[in-house]
Amino acid sequence: MKITEKHTGFRFLPYGIFKGNELICIFPLFQKQMHGVNVLLSPPPLQSVIPYLGFVMGRRYDTAKQNRKESMLKVVGEHLEDELAALAPNYLAITQVPGFIDVRQFLREGYDARIHFSYVIDLEPPLPEIWNGFSSSLRTKLRKVEKNGYRFEKSNDLSVFYSTVAERFSDPEMNIPMISRAYFEDLFRAYPDELGLYYLYDALGTVTGVQATQEYKTFTLWMGAPKMTAMPGNEFLQWLLLRRAKEEGYRKMENVGANNENLNLFKSKFNPSLTLFLELSRQDLFGRVARWAYSTIASKGPVKRKVLSYIE
Repeated sequence: MKITEKHTGFRFLPYGIFKGNELICIFPLFQKQMHGVNVLLSPPPLQSVIPYLGFVMGRRYDTAKQNRKESMLKVVGEHLEDELAALAPNYLAITQVPGFIDVRQFLREGYDARIHFSYVIDLEPPLPEIWNGFSSSLRTKLRKVEKNGYRFEKSNDLSVFYSTVAERFSDPEMNIPMISRAYFEDLFRAYPDELGLYYLYDALGTVTGVQATQEYKTFTLWMGAPKMTAMPGNEFLQWLLLRRAKEEGYRKMENVGANNENLNLFKSKFNPSLTLFLELSRQDLFGRVARWAYSTIASKGPVKRKVLSYIE
């Protein structure tokens, strides 16, 4: 959170919510004044590459009976409303983790809710069963790569990864600001065991696939490079990472990006399930104008590099 604060320019506000002396919820928020508009986000903006965050309930919540859960959520909602009234954001957005769907308290307070999706592959079945669930065209491609030869390695070298990511995100058609290389360097330095960077090379030593991962409880395919060669390197790399995750005892592999129509055909070939996560937002007139300006002007076309100067 502090690394993200440093690189996004948003102030990190770590909140805890108590019921008596018991900490029942933590809530990381990020705040920034932008041209007189008070913005409050969790997670912070897109250049942080955090797909979801929001408030996190304590461990007792998951095992509690429904009436106890609703009592805890009522306390959380009331405390949050009091604090948000003091912070007085013009625009507020909270994106919860997948599977957390009880946002009724917020809907009653007038929040808008938007549904997002992510892909998840169940790693519990035997590997042959997972393989047989892939599309036939994908299985053919994977066999071809294995026959032609490859080299797979985990690396600390961010250069190829960042150059491909920078190329993708600097595309004027992508409605997202650029990401700082220094941000990635700080993250990988801080979490060498929880973040991974993997490269796939063909028999001649050419890089054909790149994938960054998050490896904590769920093995997450976090960020990847666009197609680099005619060889289906990204597909084969994901297959190798799936095998690695299963061998290491992970029960699920998440492949973020299910909301991107351009990626759906590629990702769905691995036969994942859909899981949903919810974004809650509330805004006044100033917040609506700021969001419109950001989505229609600042993050597109030639203005992108001038206004959102994250490219290096």
